Amino acid sequence: MNGSGGTVGRRSTKLGGIYDHVRHLMVSLIRQGWCESSFSPRRPTKWQPTRVRNPEGGVDYWFTDETAWTFVADRLERGEHVQVIELRKPPGREGYVMRIDIGSDVPKLYVKLELVAARVWGRSFHQ
Repeated sequence: MNGSGGTVGRRSTKLGGIYDHVRHLMVSLIRQGWCESSFSPRRPTKWQPTRVRNPEGGVDYWFTDETAWTFVADRLERGEHVQVIELRKPPGREGYVMRIDIGSDVPKLYVKLELVAARVWGRSFHQ
């Protein structure tokens, strides 16, 4: 990578707030199972898919860890807007935030991700 966030020798464009190569990398890692959502003091999480109703299911259908990751990858592939933020923990690291509309009668779903050594770390998944 060069200092501007792009890759050397390849043009990268922004799609929905982040560079397309970052978006594709996160989707690829998630689809391959290289994703994690466990809590640690260094990387606190609020990963609560079982408390969020899945809009793609029936009336009483809640997310699981697996369906949450599939949903996140699907939304990234569809070009959902992603905001790049600076994380407080660990300081100076980049986080990727999506605020996803999952229905008019419920709050938006808040998803925060971090790329850590060829793994997508799920930091937040809640309303």
